[in-house]
Amino acid sequence: MIDPLFAAFDIGLVFALALGLATWQRVVLKRGIRRDRAAAARAAAERAEGPPS
Repeated sequence: MIDPLFAAFDIGLVFALALGLATWQRVVLKRGIRRDRAAAARAAAERAEGPPS
């Protein structure tokens, strides 16, 4: 009885780890995209202002 229960727990742990890593990578990717967009918006605003007088 304990072996099938342990096997199910073990497999579930592997899938939980994979899902957790995938979620973390998605969070990191979204943060990077957000930072890149903010940097591009700042650069565009600086170009629109023109050179400093």
